[in-house]
Amino acid sequence: MTTTVSPAPAARSDRGRTAPAKRRPRPWVYTRIDALTTLLRPDMLFFTLIMPLGMYLFWGAMQDFSAHDAGRGNVASTIMINMSVFSVAIAATCTAASAAVEQAGGWGRQMALTAGGLRAYITTKLLTAFIVSVFPVTVIFIAGALTGAQMDAPWVWAASYALTLLTAVPFACYGLAVGLWVPAQAAVGIAGASISIFAFLGNLFMPLSGGLFDFAHFTPMYGAGNLAVRALQGDVVSTMSTTGGNEIIHEALWLPLTSIAAWTFIFVIACLAARRRTTARH
Repeated sequence: MTTTVSPAPAARSDRGRTAPAKRRPRPWVYTRIDALTTLLRPDMLFFTLIMPLGMYLFWGAMQDFSAHDAGRGNVASTIMINMSVFSVAIAATCTAASAAVEQAGGWGRQMALTAGGLRAYITTKLLTAFIVSVFPVTVIFIAGALTGAQMDAPWVWAASYALTLLTAVPFACYGLAVGLWVPAQAAVGIAGASISIFAFLGNLFMPLSGGLFDFAHFTPMYGAGNLAVRALQGDVVSTMSTTGGNEIIHEALWLPLTSIAAWTFIFVIACLAARRRTTARH
């Protein structure tokens, strides 16, 4: 009996094979998914939209003094902008601070091993914070236009809207810094609660006076709130006088710009300092 033995297949040479092309990271896809997920969270809807909108309606639209003139508009429009700044700060801060939960689960180290690296992850979080901030501001501005907030010209509306959104820049960096440095179980709570304190000290909720008003200039939200109402009120700032009434003062434009730039720089440095610690192995 004859047995036929088939020759063993020749080993394939890898010399002529072309390595598959390395796919580039697509941060926009992750940003879009992250933004949609964040916007659908009930807690984010309440703190970034329902609460600031309710505060505007109660302290602005429903008050008799809301129709009084204020710069290039009325008092209602001033309160609308202040509450919008508050909503942007909360949205940007809490969205970026949510990175703490992901870091606790090891997501930061996982992202550091991808093609984009930790830099792409941080960029995505900052972009998500800005996108999420657009939603509450848009809703509050629409509600203001429908409930008595008035401005003299369309450009005042557009400029106020754009300047309000600038608040997202420093506070997205702030939220990310808190998320990277503070333990995950407390990061979002601390970040969100601190925004209410910053808003009070930033002259957003009520006019301040005396030493408290002087101290407000060195707090993170004063510059953002001051800049947001520039198109509406110019260089006018409302404070509380010693007799209990409102007192008007004038401040140069460089004051809020310097404040925003300084705090943004501080928060960015804090984020960069935490970057190396995030990927360290314990």
